[in-house]
Formats: sequence, C-alpha cells, structure tokens
Amino acid sequence: MGTNGNTPLSEQATVHLAGPEDTRLRFSGPPKSLTGTLPLVNTGPEKQKIRSVAVNSDKLLGAARLPLREIPFYARLYGGEQVSVPATLVLDPQTPPGSYDLEFTVGMRTLAATAYVSEVVDLRLDPVQITILVGSATSYTRTLVVENAGNVALPTGSHCEAPIFDSFDLVSTFLVGLNKGDRQSAESMAKAFLNEWADLKAGTLITKRKAMVLAPGQKLAVDIEFQLPGDLKPLRHYRANLQLYNATLSVDIYTTAKTGSGAKAPKVNREASVNE
Repeated sequence: MGTNGNTPLSEQATVHLAGPEDTRLRFSGPPKSLTGTLPLVNTGPEKQKIRSVAVNSDKLLGAARLPLREIPFYARLYGGEQVSVPATLVLDPQTPPGSYDLEFTVGMRTLAATAYVSEVVDLRLDPVQITILVGSATSYTRTLVVENAGNVALPTGSHCEAPIFDSFDLVSTFLVGLNKGDRQSAESMAKAFLNEWADLKAGTLITKRKAMVLAPGQKLAVDIEFQLPGDLKPLRHYRANLQLYNATLSVDIYTTAKTGSGAKAPKVNREASVNE
C-alpha cells in the first residue's frame, strides 16, 4: 500500500508530518507495543485519510522478523486541520532493550525518531501444573518445556526450594485440632489446634536441574528432579508453588499408604533441545 494506503498519492499530497525542522519523535515500550504520537497537518482544503506510514530503520525488525518499512496507521484530517495521533510500533519480540534511531515519512515530510525498547522478562513453562503420586520413594523426575519469550537472557540455577503445605484449610485444621484436645481444658484444645496449624507446613520441596542460561526466543525440554521430605504423612494431599522469574509451577503431591518407607527413586538428569 505504501505510505498513502489505498488513497491515491495525488489526493494524499496535502497531508504531511508537522513540527519544526529539529522535531524528534519518541516511542517507548516493550517490543510488542511501543507507543508514541505522530503530528500531522492537512495543508489542503479537502478532507484526507491515511492508512499507513513509511518507516526507515537500519536495525529494527517487525513482528515477522522482516525489515520494518511500514506501520499500519489510520488518521482522517479535514482541510487545514492539525492533529497529533497515537501510533504503535510492533517489533520483533526478541528486540534487545535499548534505544534505536528511525525515521517516519508522511507526504513530503520526514522526521527523525527514537524508539526506546524496554526490558521484558517472560519465562514460560509447560505444563504449569504437575501431580506427584508419592509412594516409597522421595525423589521423582518430570519433564517441563521452558521458553524465554522475553528479550533478555535468563540464567536459571541448578537448585530451587519451596515450602510444602498440607491442603487442609484453616477451618478444617481448627476443627481437627479442637477435636484432638481435651474438651475439659481450653489450654489443651488451644495447644492441639496450634499443633495442627503448625503441621500445615510439611517441609521443603527441593528441585534440581542442570544450570543454564536461556537466550531470548530459546525453548528447551528439561528434566527436573523433585526431592520430597521423607516424613510426609500417608494418604494426604500437599501443595507447593515454585516461582522462577514471572513463571509459577504448581505442584500437587498425593501420598499413598506406602509413603515414608524410605526407598528412593534413581536420579535422572538430561536436557533435550526442542527449538533453539
């Protein structure tokens, strides 16, 4: 379509970028949405429309990772009208943070601009919830796909910890504790409740994996070892949430009658590339 969209050039020639000769436009935001404004003026007497704006940049790529040459843009100006219209740049999601020079052209006028790309931390996990059925072992391995969908490298360590909580809610714990206490003694009932409440934290979930640095756009399948405490109670449901950057992995742990017998599953450590 070019700078003038579907409007013939002869009709569009009266619409130009406005402002002094030293005007410099500024756009800022994450790669998927850098926002700014374009000052326009219609020097003719008739109403005009524009549907795209020409862009010139040596370094910036569009969302499809092709050179950025044009952006969709809509404005309608009456004869003699001046407007400042919001505009959005959509760039390659992996565009590194920093400032970039570019130019916009509308009609017979070109203005310099600076695009300020902000840092985006976006780690993604698949799945985001796993279930572990605990028997006699205390170590289990699951495969997760991890993806860096941001624009900065993300180092991940080899070790992570999170508290494990019993799935009992506070009301259930309160009632169980009161039932276990001596009903003739308020002190005994209070102590029984507090003991049950304290038991809601059942220990620490430890995860182990190969340390790595995920580059922007990188996706890997990684085996993660989940190490559980050996004193979990049989026939219970526990929960843990592992936080890594912006991503959260929810872990549901169900124990069987064999839980706590002390055997341990063999460790597995391997890493398979899905899409680098």
